[in-house]
Amino acid sequence: MEDIQCALIGYGGIAEFHAEAVANLEGARIRTIVGRRDEPTRAFADKHAADVATTDLDTALADDAIDAVIVTSPSELHYDQTSRSLEAGKHVLVEIPIAMSHKGARTLAGEARKLGKKVLVAHTRRFDDVGRFTKEFIESGKTGAIYQHHAMSCWYRHENVGWTGYQRSWTDDVLFHHGCHSVDFSLWTIGHDIRRVAGELAPLHELNGTSMDFSMLIRYANDTIATVSLSYNAHQPFRANRYTCENGSLELDGKVVRFNGDVVFETPDNPEGGVLVQDREFLDAIREKREPSCNADDALRALRPLQQVYDQMVTAEGEQRYKRPWDL
Repeated sequence: MEDIQCALIGYGGIAEFHAEAVANLEGARIRTIVGRRDEPTRAFADKHAADVATTDLDTALADDAIDAVIVTSPSELHYDQTSRSLEAGKHVLVEIPIAMSHKGARTLAGEARKLGKKVLVAHTRRFDDVGRFTKEFIESGKTGAIYQHHAMSCWYRHENVGWTGYQRSWTDDVLFHHGCHSVDFSLWTIGHDIRRVAGELAPLHELNGTSMDFSMLIRYANDTIATVSLSYNAHQPFRANRYTCENGSLELDGKVVRFNGDVVFETPDNPEGGVLVQDREFLDAIREKREPSCNADDALRALRPLQQVYDQMVTAEGEQRYKRPWDL
């Protein structure tokens, strides 16, 4: 098979990671960059030796040479751009969330099945060294039963600046974007369906028109309890990812995993990055004509409980306090 030709939508921080990953993978290249503004789109295309730079997605999708699209645009654009790419006959790797609602994600999963196209949703924690070790360690039985999973991620975001320091033109979402990371990782590592969900979401903040805090309690079918809590209001950022288990405590601390205080895994000095492993999986799935790991149906599982929390709040207190400016 000839090189898989890719169109990359976006030129922000995460787009840089994908461009570098594809450049380091045999049998693929970035052919086209699609961006919002002409000058940075062209600059990004020149940097990564892309043939085409355009601000018109339809122009990119009309190119029969394009096999796959990598969507790294603002979250609220993911649904529309993924749908249009699928309809144009392209495979899609989309950054999370695949959509800003469970309904939107369900529609895209159906489109992918109907059109026979591959969709990989970039839950990158599934592909990095720590994530893969944690999954395998739990599945090995060394932890015994897991009683609780605690996942917290809290930082200060009162200015619309992303993790790379880039001033964004769009507003992020603590529930459907960052919540998606934590809920998917919990679901994936616990490995059981969700029995029920309860949660709380802060009302829309006057600063940026979105919620700044949310917490969720999940009860899994195997009786594991998970607590997920995220905030944009923490002046002193902190994170925690811990499992209370039958045989001890499992803790993820950056590049290290500890069990009962002992280091059981440490990321090697020169690891393959999670984005590289993830993008390789996407390209291999296209070549091998199989479903990629973390496809659109997998992504639905994380969005469903987040949608439940959102719907609970709208029902309890009304749309005026929680309604997002998008439907999908």
